[in-house]
Amino acid sequence: MTGMPATDDAAAGQMQEQRGADPETRRRLAPAERTPQILEAALEEFAERGYAGARMAAVAARAGIAKGLIYHYFPSKAALLQATVRACTQPAFEELEQAERRVAGMSGSARDLLAALIEVAYARVRKEGRERHLLRLIVTEAEHFPELARFYREEVLSRATAVVRAVLRAGVASGEFAPEAVETPGLAEVIMAPAMMASVWRMILGEADAPALERMQAAHLDLLLKGLAASCKP
Repeated sequence: MTGMPATDDAAAGQMQEQRGADPETRRRLAPAERTPQILEAALEEFAERGYAGARMAAVAARAGIAKGLIYHYFPSKAALLQATVRACTQPAFEELEQAERRVAGMSGSARDLLAALIEVAYARVRKEGRERHLLRLIVTEAEHFPELARFYREEVLSRATAVVRAVLRAGVASGEFAPEAVETPGLAEVIMAPAMMASVWRMILGEADAPALERMQAAHLDLLLKGLAASCKP
């Protein structure tokens, strides 16, 4: 996507950009600087107008560049959407990788690891509007954009549930969790669901009227730990 040769439109866009408004906008930026600028503008445009209503020209305007230049980086709106989602999920990937390494090394009890995963999940919900834009985009566009749904399932959901299952297995092996923790289908998805619902409520109700995240997180973890341990009892 980013290594395509510049088209005539892109070259014209570069010239127009250099002649454009303020010096900061005219300044030639390296792809490593320009690409995040475009992706941030694209997220705003997609979240506000949806995939069908979004326009490449509007993304360019939000980014402060000429329309032609955007095609130098992303040859189509579909490619721009995919790149936008990947950029937004990168922080979550990094957190998942840290969790995977921690689980693999079993540093700490399984209860502590589960608490850390729940903290990560709610920390994502607490992030600024960028995270909410992404969730809204996925919820509204996945049905009409199968590639987006597949990407989310394979790159985000499957990795997250795999980490949760690894923690559950570690807890069963250490005697902290009941055997049912690894025998119950869908348990990993259920463990993740309240944090996702917290984000949906914030989208629907707004931050002021949505349930307090701190209380939800505490209740969520308490319910999980008690439930997993309680099932060990006859």
